Amino acid sequence: MSEDADDLGTAGAGDPAPAEVGANWAAGRRNRLLLRRALAGVLVVAAVVVLGLYVRTSRLTDDSDAFGPDLAPVMSLIAAENAAVEKEHPDDYVTVVAMFPMTGSLTDIALNRESIRHGLEGVHLAQVWRNRQPSSPPYVRVLVASDGPQDWEPTVEAVRDRTAEEHIVAVTGLGASTGATRGTVASLSASRYAMVSAVITSDELTGFPGLARVAALNSEQAQAGVVHARKVNPGLKAVVIKDLNPADSYVKTLARFYTGSLAGRERVMELSFDSSTRFSGTVLDVIAERVCNSGANTVLYAGRSEQLPALMQALSQRERCVRPGVTVITGDDASEMNRKVDLGMWGDTRIRLFYTALAHPASLALPGGGVLTAIRARFEGDDPDSFRRMFPHESLDDGMAIMHHDAMFVALETAKAFAREPDVPSPQDMANMLTSGTVTVEGASGPIRIVEGGARQTKEIPILQLNPDGTSAYSGRVTVTDGGPGRS
Repeated sequence: MSEDADDLGTAGAGDPAPAEVGANWAAGRRNRLLLRRALAGVLVVAAVVVLGLYVRTSRLTDDSDAFGPDLAPVMSLIAAENAAVEKEHPDDYVTVVAMFPMTGSLTDIALNRESIRHGLEGVHLAQVWRNRQPSSPPYVRVLVASDGPQDWEPTVEAVRDRTAEEHIVAVTGLGASTGATRGTVASLSASRYAMVSAVITSDELTGFPGLARVAALNSEQAQAGVVHARKVNPGLKAVVIKDLNPADSYVKTLARFYTGSLAGRERVMELSFDSSTRFSGTVLDVIAERVCNSGANTVLYAGRSEQLPALMQALSQRERCVRPGVTVITGDDASEMNRKVDLGMWGDTRIRLFYTALAHPASLALPGGGVLTAIRARFEGDDPDSFRRMFPHESLDDGMAIMHHDAMFVALETAKAFAREPDVPSPQDMANMLTSGTVTVEGASGPIRIVEGGARQTKEIPILQLNPDGTSAYSGRVTVTDGGPGRS
């Protein structure tokens, strides 16, 4: 018999019900138990509601502990800035949601934690400088969210649900060119929600209503990479190595445009591997053998940085590649390797690795470059709110802080255009402006003009040489305009 049934039918041991009051006592006992059950039910419901609200709220957050201790310092700065805005300008602020893939393996998300941290620092830099402008509102709050493979769908739902109450006008960041990113963009685009991506480069992720992009496309990076390859090796003979991972739009489009950018005699052959399988490193070792026996002087690598060290090791162990000094050229994902390491990622330094970067701090000080003095000072000046002063131990070399600053800056300058309106612009109002062909911003990566449809018109693509210890050297830049041929 259950405990409840025992409570309803009998008094406890040693506490018999008096005969004269037995019926009334039993009824009262039953009523007390039912009341207790009802109160317990209310508490359970309340607990579920509170937990649900917490989960819902934590989808979009500025809680310093939300995404781990490595991100806590920058999250704390964002929270403090948000609190100041809410206190000082309670009726004159907008909110931008910064999305990063906080969940999933590196293969799934294609961004390491250092890149995410630098991206958040760039977002906060743009937030601070917008809020320090003496001219006019809107002031800006930032909420951070995860669009990783495990949580992008509930995050998108939370964005939609909380748009009005949080004054959300746009989403920025959005991660790399992966399946989860495509899902996020497609879902938000279905309601023409304003988005400004920082590092999406796949040519397949174009044409989504509401999406503006500040990064160079893979087609443009491929052109720039081939221009540099011809400069390094005038008699270009290239092998294209492509990753066949079906879930990765970045590698697919980069491979297609590497092949398309080569003249007939420049293309020696194409070889492929699949990074989604267990032993892709073994396949890359065999591929290296084929490359070194082919007479090629250049490898155009259309894959992710996670597998690149295996290829570089394999090439540098073969004399037929080392002696002539085979050059490897790849896309911006190699910036994930741009951090100092204790052990070299590959052996012989005669095997050189170049990559097309989305941004680099050398461009900030480049003579005749397109970065305004005021924007340069925002990063390298002595102002307490400069990047150098706020984050003195951080590097700009991977370009993530620069690109996420610029994406955020585009969103904020677009919101500023609605300052004369009586109400906060909706994400649909913002999307209409973003993709109208009228948005022009002086960014840290150079002048940014978002043309009709949301693409960036002119790109200055830096070329970096990455060393085995993770340090890099600036090797020039290639200008790409409207998808046309690059020039160095």
